[in-house]
Amino acid sequence: MLGFSSGSAKRLKLLAPLLAAPAALLLNPGRAEAILTYNIFQSGANVVVQASGSLNLAGASAGTDKCGAAGFLQSSFASICTGPDGDIDFYAITGPSSFPGTANLPSASSVSGISTGLFGSLGLAGVATGYVSGNSIFSSATFNGQTLAGLGLTTPGLLGTWSLVGGSDSIRVILGAPAPVPGPLPLLGAAAAFGWSRRLRRRISVSNTSTVG
Repeated sequence: MLGFSSGSAKRLKLLAPLLAAPAALLLNPGRAEAILTYNIFQSGANVVVQASGSLNLAGASAGTDKCGAAGFLQSSFASICTGPDGDIDFYAITGPSSFPGTANLPSASSVSGISTGLFGSLGLAGVATGYVSGNSIFSSATFNGQTLAGLGLTTPGLLGTWSLVGGSDSIRVILGAPAPVPGPLPLLGAAAAFGWSRRLRRRISVSNTSTVG
């Protein structure tokens, strides 16, 4: 378990081969970039961390471990876990070893989705074992009775970006709620627009016929 324990250093040694990936893996053109985003935001009286997006893991090497807690957040080590404390395949990343704030929340009040983990200080990030590369990821951790201000998180925006070794994929941590996804055009609205366009074409056709006559 990675978590906050003193065993983190030992775990890092076990996963050290990930950090020594061949230089040939550092550049892999021809792959579309995928992004996994962690949003940290206030929801009523609680703080929520939500992970969403996808990762293309082709060409990356993994080692399996657990977060050690069902959801946690620690600013000083750039550590985030969402979802249940299940097996996670961790991959080597490069980026900041910490991000702003004083958050030190060792266990979430509730979690949902699949297991994910980000450990900037260890140069590792991962997603639940069995995840299919390129598939959508959704996961969350809710910390009841917490506020962003109380965690020293007061300036919305990007807190950090990490790159997956072996590809162009990236992981971001953003202070702020996820942007809403636009919904499809309502069926009634679409039908009305289609009917209106047909009437308009009919009028133009009749007008042209009258002019020719």
